[in-house]
Amino acid sequence: RSLHSNLKPTNRSDQPERQFTRISTVSVAPSLRLMGTARSKKAREQQERTSTPKTMQERTEANSKQAGVSSSSDVGECQLAMGCYWTGEGTLGALPGVLETTAGSCPGHFETVRVRYDKKLTNPKSLESQSGFKLVRINTGFIHARASQQKYYLQNTKKGLSNLLTEISNGGKVRGSTTYAAQMNSLVGGYGNENLLQKIASDAKLSKSEELTLRRYFEGRRAQRR
Repeated sequence: RSLHSNLKPTNRSDQPERQFTRISTVSVAPSLRLMGTARSKKAREQQERTSTPKTMQERTEANSKQAGVSSSSDVGECQLAMGCYWTGEGTLGALPGVLETTAGSCPGHFETVRVRYDKKLTNPKSLESQSGFKLVRINTGFIHARASQQKYYLQNTKKGLSNLLTEISNGGKVRGSTTYAAQMNSLVGGYGNENLLQKIASDAKLSKSEELTLRRYFEGRRAQRR
């Protein structure tokens, strides 16, 4: 994966070490930290229970509504195989009609991307033709890749964009949308075009700083890929 050698996950050891003032009641500080951690964990779990669809049907319907698709029956699903699902998500996320991409694998194919798409705008054969990837024609199941492998380009931006990603273990969302996540990941990787960049900046209501950061990654990576 030499194309991705410049993309390095954030290493916490690179961050400057915080300095704390030593106090006599040292036994109190760990207790307070543990209480804060427990409360934060409980708050995150509560948010996930209330904001994340509980079933695949609910998830599809929520994503369809967010993407402007009139009905979940207009959403199709297929799986494509390639040599690297980082490249797979980058390429497929920028194609017209793609609503969601998820990195994973299936029996017989080590790296695949599952795609949910708007049936009115595209179809599996068109996605195969445009991407150059191999359509998995027999449904043999799908296994999610680890969270660290989802939306790899977007996850590994140094600052300003990776913090927008949520629900990464399920493939990732930006501002509640799998489509925004797929498109932004593609742009960060240098895929897509100027029109897509302007559209996602408007639709996802990116700040000027976020849009500028996205543009810098897009233009830099696109130049590297040429």
